[in-house]
Order: sequence, then structure tokens, then C-alpha cells
Amino acid sequence: MQLNSLQLEKISRDLYSGKLTKALARALPDFAELSAAAKAEFAASCIDEAGLHGLKTEQGIASYALLAWFLQPGFDALSKNLPLLLASGYPEVRKVHAMNEWAHKLIMNRQDQSGADEALVLAFRSTSAWGAQR
Repeated sequence: MQLNSLQLEKISRDLYSGKLTKALARALPDFAELSAAAKAEFAASCIDEAGLHGLKTEQGIASYALLAWFLQPGFDALSKNLPLLLASGYPEVRKVHAMNEWAHKLIMNRQDQSGADEALVLAFRSTSAWGAQR
């Protein structure tokens, strides 16, 4: 039996989706209470959305999923800078670090969206040694 690249991609995605679902259920009591179908749907949606934003690693996808849980799917629309950064060709590690700093600031004070954007810019600038745009 031979597998083509699409089959391998689906297998890999399914394995990661299960891994992400289990990790979220361990970390988030409210998530653990969802039905198996709802958990799987949320994980699949987050994997899709993260991929659309160029986040392909386990760390990037997991970070995106946590933020989608705490801030709701489509959370990037809360920022003027985050969508631009996620659409850029910068290395994923820089995107994820800046996104996490933005989210930390926003979660601590939901009313301070401009402060969260400032945190994103500062975090991004502080990682310039991590790679330039491709």
C-alpha cells in the first residue's frame, strides 16, 4: 500500500487534532466539559484558522487555539496590527511571540486594545534577531 501526500497530510492533521484536543481538555476545565464532537470541531477550526494565518507548527497552532478559546475565534480582528503581522512573511516564532504578548496584555485589560497593540509591536521589535521577512 502506498500513501500519497494528501493522505499523509490528513493522517498528520488527524493525529495533531487529537493531540491538541487532549491538551486543551487537560488545561481548560470548561473545554473538557464539551462533547467529543464539539472538542473535535473546535480543534479542527483552530487548525484551519491558524493555517490561514501561516501558523503551521504545533506551538503556533496551540497558541492560536488557546487565544481562540479565551478571546473567541476571529480574535485577530480585535487588533489593527495582529492581522498584518500574521499575514507577513516573518518567521512563525516571531509572530507567535508577538501574538502571545498582545493577548496577555489584552486578557489582563480588555479595555486597553491600544496597549495590547503596543505590546505586540514591542515584542515584535525585541525579536528582530529571530529572523527577517522572507
